[in-house]
Amino acid sequence: MDDHRDNEIQGIDGASHPTGESQGTNTSKKTKFRGPSKGVQAKKPMHLQYNQYGIPDGEWSGEYGKQVGSCAARININVKEYSTLDEHTKKGFWEETKLMFHIIDDPAKRREKYFHMCVAKRFGAFKSRLTRRWITKKEKMPKHQTNDMPWDIYHQITEDDWKTFVMERNKPEMLVRREKASKSALQNKHPHRTGQKGYVRKRPEWINDGRLPPEAALTLSSGSSSVTSSLTTAPDRFKKFRSVEWILAHQVKNKEGKWEVDPNDKEAVNITKMALEYIEEEGKENISFTQGEDALTKAMGKKDHRGRVKATGGVNVGYKVAFGPIDRSSRCGHIEPSPEAVESIRASVRREFEDQLERKVAEALQNQLSTLKATGQLNTLSTPALDSALVSDEFDVNRALVTCCPSSSQQPRELKASAFPDT
Repeated sequence: MDDHRDNEIQGIDGASHPTGESQGTNTSKKTKFRGPSKGVQAKKPMHLQYNQYGIPDGEWSGEYGKQVGSCAARININVKEYSTLDEHTKKGFWEETKLMFHIIDDPAKRREKYFHMCVAKRFGAFKSRLTRRWITKKEKMPKHQTNDMPWDIYHQITEDDWKTFVMERNKPEMLVRREKASKSALQNKHPHRTGQKGYVRKRPEWINDGRLPPEAALTLSSGSSSVTSSLTTAPDRFKKFRSVEWILAHQVKNKEGKWEVDPNDKEAVNITKMALEYIEEEGKENISFTQGEDALTKAMGKKDHRGRVKATGGVNVGYKVAFGPIDRSSRCGHIEPSPEAVESIRASVRREFEDQLERKVAEALQNQLSTLKATGQLNTLSTPALDSALVSDEFDVNRALVTCCPSSSQQPRELKASAFPDT
């Protein structure tokens, strides 16, 4: 997956990006820090656009990211989760954002849901950053802030808020949760190098630089329209360019000023090499991919998480949006049987049913005969007559009993259907 650690720099897509590893910078350079965001600053009307994946894109996507951060910063740090925040406040955040960026709700409320996911992610990242800097001390403070406390930098935090926050973060259950989160973060072996911009704002740069063809550009639709761009072309575009974009997102400039995947990340280098080979083979039509596969998944040896597909540039962009609707038949390996195969199956089922029915009828008849013999209604048991009756095309139980019992002074009971076990 793309980087999911809660680090200092946050992009519009809500994903975290390691400090000092921004694309276009050498990882040996000194780490840069920044303070609280100054919030949205625009001198002209902002009309947000959305791309084919339903992600904010275009000219104002960066300002939208600042607004997300501004909303997250206004939440008291002792709110346990964004989901527990009162609905009135959350609704207020969204209405404010809609007004600011001229957004109209879509019928399915996807834009609002995406906004709340971004704020929730940013809020969690902010609290994690506070923990790393001032509680666990795992993150180094900038020199000019070495002696500062949280309320000195983030003025929305009070000293009392901070005392409560520290007590909560040091509870045993929080320590267990933190350890679990740390282990989860280690699973992200290949953080992308797009820095603060993320895939969304790096994509136009790649196209302008000629590193990505013009047809890789995503279709944008105005947020002031209730209809988002059709996703019908998104899967084809995703399958064609996703692997290349993943490679570009993991490149840094070398000493010669050329772009290359960080040579220190041996596994990423190997994935890139294999992905390029798969892309070449697919272009020659030597290989084809099944549903949910492309050169990147083949190179990595595993498919994407269904709720978090790599290299989309968005928060929790799912499998269906990226790859298109799931083809159930292909996923199950289902093949439509031939008419001959269907008839063969029917004949087999018919034979099995007839065999079971014959056994159950014989068993029921034998039980009835035993009862008649025990009660004196049956003087002799004529097995040949019974066998003949069983193999008769038109089997009549009562006629068989009469044949077996010619001297009986009493007419045998008529067998009812209920005498037979359920088939």
